Amino acid sequence: MKRILGSCLALAFVFNSALAAVPADLSAAEPDAGTMSAYSFDFPERKEPFVAGLLSWSWPGLGQFYTQDYAQGSFFLMADLIQKGLLIYLISYYSDKYTQNKNDVVVWKNMEAQDKTIIIAYAFSFLVLRVACVLNAVGSAETYNREIYFPYWKSQNKVRFSFDVKPGGLNVGVTSPLYSAY
Repeated sequence: MKRILGSCLALAFVFNSALAAVPADLSAAEPDAGTMSAYSFDFPERKEPFVAGLLSWSWPGLGQFYTQDYAQGSFFLMADLIQKGLLIYLISYYSDKYTQNKNDVVVWKNMEAQDKTIIIAYAFSFLVLRVACVLNAVGSAETYNREIYFPYWKSQNKVRFSFDVKPGGLNVGVTSPLYSAY
């Protein structure tokens, strides 16, 4: 209990320190040359489908949050949390059912057929949820790029200048459209 309380206090301290370092009004903050790259222009960034799929495999719903599909991300996150709660319940239930002492081990061959079926169904549902989440995240990234990223850049049919100020120097870029339909 003391570890949990200590961890919560440490986490609260870290978040409090991070939030205290951010100015309350970003428009009032004067950026210097070293932090100019932190204040970039407001344009959508391309979302990589591979990154979205990888994030969703590691934690269901995270890839959807990456692609700004918050409804689907919340759905998969809640499904994952429910599934993990069910896993804790199943472990506790079968541990109590098949062991008499604390040092006993649950052995697969000693379990009833119905219990084995439930465990196999749980493992199958775990894999189905992960695969569905990854496929949805990849599709969500492609939808984001098709509906938000590409139309924005097509509407920006002009010469664009970009620069990035770093402590080691200045990077300047010029982008011009190859074809203009206007």
